[in-house]
Amino acid sequence: MSAKLVYLLFIVSLIAYFITGYQLNRSNFVLLITLYSFLFAIYFLILHHKNHINLPISIITGLIFRFSLLFCLPALSDDYYRFLWDGRLQQLGINPFDYAPSQLAELTTDAFLRELYPKLNSPDYFSVYPQLLQYVFKLVVQIAGQSVINAVIILKAIIFLFECGSIYLLIRLLKMKGLDPKNSLIYIFNPLVIIELTGNIHFEAIMIFFILLSAYFISRSQIAGTVGALTLAIQAKLIPVIAIPLLIKKVGFIKTVWIGFTCFLLFWISSPFLWGGVERYLHFISSLQLYYGKFEFNGSIYSLFRGTGYWLTGFNQIYWTSKLLVLLTLALFIYIYRSSKDFLQGFFWLMAAYLLFSAVVHPWYLAILVALSPFVFYRFAMIWSALVPLTYITYSIIPYQQNYWIIGLEYCVVVAFVTFESGFLKKGSQIFDGQVS
Repeated sequence: MSAKLVYLLFIVSLIAYFITGYQLNRSNFVLLITLYSFLFAIYFLILHHKNHINLPISIITGLIFRFSLLFCLPALSDDYYRFLWDGRLQQLGINPFDYAPSQLAELTTDAFLRELYPKLNSPDYFSVYPQLLQYVFKLVVQIAGQSVINAVIILKAIIFLFECGSIYLLIRLLKMKGLDPKNSLIYIFNPLVIIELTGNIHFEAIMIFFILLSAYFISRSQIAGTVGALTLAIQAKLIPVIAIPLLIKKVGFIKTVWIGFTCFLLFWISSPFLWGGVERYLHFISSLQLYYGKFEFNGSIYSLFRGTGYWLTGFNQIYWTSKLLVLLTLALFIYIYRSSKDFLQGFFWLMAAYLLFSAVVHPWYLAILVALSPFVFYRFAMIWSALVPLTYITYSIIPYQQNYWIIGLEYCVVVAFVTFESGFLKKGSQIFDGQVS
């Protein structure tokens, strides 16, 4: 591939990102999937010719793509209204874990809260965002005042900075492990990552940064740094707590228990919003339970189980289905803990298992798999990330309704690709220990 063609593809991609950020509406599924398909076609073409592409120029280009989305409102998510709601509550001296928005809607006289409330997507639920993100929300509202667009720009700028850090750590870790630094292009140019994290303000970006930072400290046997980075990763998204047992083969069982206890202690000490009584803690847990026991979106094995339960009983058995899937997920986790010898590879498979059995798999949840793909031989996360935007068809119908044919197609293709990788690629048997070229 000639340099001129590469630069042309970069320019055309930038135009597509501008259209996605500044012209796209979530309900316009045809335009959405056209843009995503176009960007992923270029993405796979660039990766196919990665050996002929200059890495520093690629890094700058990937950052330009992200920067181009800084100054527009998120096109595919309205979660940011809840971020600003929580931040404004803190500014007014109200703990966001004390009240659900619907409990305050009729009581508040604050103009900004009244502006935000009609745009919240889950007004009856207490906040599910851990303390680190609550600090971010408060800081953003204090800086931006009551301007939604200014707050959005600041939130995106924060995500952008963490993305810069993640790209640096990706390349550093690849070099430390003796892997090709150009594997980082899997993450740098991935359209789902660019659009969903920077474009739509999803804090998987913060989690990814601290997971990579944890891996860096682990590789250097710096226990204190590992504890700090893991705690911050958990403060961002909670789910990284499942990574702690992966440390057993690196530092031993006793040190892993100590690390886990210290992470829990630091998490609690750094979460003053959960202090002051059991009620706040219960509010937080209740929202998490509702999320994992009531909501459903783009589940794979979950959808199969749910459909079977409905066929047998005539009712949606989400409560019991979710409990069964938790047990199956735990069993798979134990297998991964026993089999994995590398922290990043192990966490990749833990997250793949978690998403496989989850009832809720929003597109941006796949960002962590894309970020860890450079460290494993398998490439199905790239295919999955290209297919998951199809699920936005849900929002093209009022009232919102999932298209299970689309979900079935998505997972059939992913499973077929995994089967291909497992059966025909030479290193398929080295799922946890293999090296990546």
